[in-house]
Amino acid sequence: MGFLYHPFVIRRIIVYGGSIIALLLVLFLGRGFGQSVPRSRSQSLWTLAGLQHALMGDASQPSDRDSNLQLRRELADGNAAQDTGNSPGDKPVVFASARDIPPQDDTGRPNYVPGQLIVRFRGGVPHHRQDEIVDDLGGRILRTLDVRHGEYLVVLSGGLSVPDAAGQLAKLQEVDFAEPNVLHYINDLPNDEYYSSYDGQATELQRWYFNGIDCDSNLNAEAAWNVTTGNSNIVIAIIDTGVLTNHPDLAANLWTNPNVAADATNGYPGDIHGWDFYNNGSDPDPDLGDGSGDGNVFHGTFVAGVAAAVSDNGIGVVGASWYSRIMPLKVFTNTGGAPATAIAEAIHFATDHGANIINMSFGSLIPTRTIYSAIQYAHAQGVIIVAAAGNNNSSKRSYPACYPHVISVGGSGSGSVLSGGSAANMRSRASFSEFGPKAVDVVAPAVDIVSTAVLSMTDQNNGMGTAGSATYFVGTGTSFASPLVAGEAALLLSRAEQLGLADSISPDAIVTVILNATTYLGADANTPAKVGPEWAGHGRVDYLAAIQQIGPQLVTAPAAPTRVSATPAGTGTVDLNWTDRSDNEQGYLILRAEKSGRAVEPFDVIDEVGRAITSYTDGTAQSGVTYLYRVAAFNVAATNCAEKCAVVTAP
Repeated sequence: MGFLYHPFVIRRIIVYGGSIIALLLVLFLGRGFGQSVPRSRSQSLWTLAGLQHALMGDASQPSDRDSNLQLRRELADGNAAQDTGNSPGDKPVVFASARDIPPQDDTGRPNYVPGQLIVRFRGGVPHHRQDEIVDDLGGRILRTLDVRHGEYLVVLSGGLSVPDAAGQLAKLQEVDFAEPNVLHYINDLPNDEYYSSYDGQATELQRWYFNGIDCDSNLNAEAAWNVTTGNSNIVIAIIDTGVLTNHPDLAANLWTNPNVAADATNGYPGDIHGWDFYNNGSDPDPDLGDGSGDGNVFHGTFVAGVAAAVSDNGIGVVGASWYSRIMPLKVFTNTGGAPATAIAEAIHFATDHGANIINMSFGSLIPTRTIYSAIQYAHAQGVIIVAAAGNNNSSKRSYPACYPHVISVGGSGSGSVLSGGSAANMRSRASFSEFGPKAVDVVAPAVDIVSTAVLSMTDQNNGMGTAGSATYFVGTGTSFASPLVAGEAALLLSRAEQLGLADSISPDAIVTVILNATTYLGADANTPAKVGPEWAGHGRVDYLAAIQQIGPQLVTAPAAPTRVSATPAGTGTVDLNWTDRSDNEQGYLILRAEKSGRAVEPFDVIDEVGRAITSYTDGTAQSGVTYLYRVAAFNVAATNCAEKCAVVTAP
């Protein structure tokens, strides 16, 4: 109401009142005309927002052109305004229109899949109209990406370019967005190969990053492992180039789908250990290539080993979390990039199949709504998401690392004997890593990392052994720093479970611990001076410091349930239902009181049920007695009861 009483507004209404009335009449009478002309979503004229829209158009909203200009500045220099918040959830994202995305990146790699668009229709658009819109473009729907939101992968076959087709769709009120199927590339710099028989040193070559040199403990992992080495209840989804499922240092830690039979009818038949979203098949092993490069082949197997190789088994390498399960989800083939559609589908699969953590060691400078939406879905379901910051030696944002709710991991230097064994170098920035708080949340070692690998056809042609054989490599890149943090997250979840707090500490609290339990590294001589000590974001992760922060103090009170209802269900039986509003309850208490006239007896706890349950059947009621029921969410921090009781007379 303050708006109506503002003197300036009153004067404007008096002066322009006649004009407004005339304009409203014109707009009202004109609503039935020009239906074939694409128009934006209309606003009611009988609201303040509607009046502002009628008088000023969309001048109060940032234009698509303004957003595109901002993105172009970001792509050009990477030095736009810093993030306003300290949490991964505060990261800003600017989406470009297709016309502002160049066909190729600076190295000549394609930025998107030619001839493909991701299209999301607004709610309420009938299927026949969706088909008409696609047909008018000379395209066809290749497959459904998200049936709930009307999102499809469209193939263009009428000669229309991707930017032109996206531009036409953007003008239609029925279309929420249309964007290219952006390609993402892995963030590794592969180095020399090492077999498990290499003087028995494969594990020893890891010790510098897990336990440090001299007084610098680096990741401080050995002390952390004295507290927890992880457990098999924690699942890490590796969205990557595929994982060699029979690798002797990985096989025992592979995730096995407990719902294979159900998945046979929902689009994923035979998904025993994961899924291939690039080729749409049930084999998550890497494509071995054809001998013409095959640079992607080893990558996913390597990342999986960094996060959770089978450990303390006398062979090969140690994973950050010794016993966590690896869920391999393949989105790349042997070379080239991964399309946004495959990545988004993999994120949904991981979330819906029980992954606790998702690792993504690849990136693009171009954000997409498709992956953004998938990440928001995963975060809402309690998944911790970790990604590589990129190897561009800049402060530019890379995606998926810089989407909200993703931990972006940059790289610190090597203390390996392979690079001279220097503690000072170990504290410096890896020369290729992204830097600064806009691009990086935390850092972890990214140079001379040792892990599991698989030989490609190119390796075979080079005389290194048979393609498909298990082996070990040394690798460099933020691709391999990221799974060190994913493994840390698995250790923290395992520690919470040890303490009986697994369902009470929220994933966001775990992320906060990872960001805060870090080692300050100071300024770096190889980083622009204006960046200063913030090159490493919050700093280098410290496993032990993080584990020591896991405890009851992280538990917040659960939200009380709502909409408690009680209905007769049979003689002496009452069915209760309620809405779960909490994500960190340990369970629910069922309370009941007898009511006689106006008198109500004290409430008694009659039962306890587990977390995420929203119904209960009371089979102990007495026929003819009126009861009041209450439901309370509880954890170690508090017990919160629903405000309203449900009243019922037992049949």
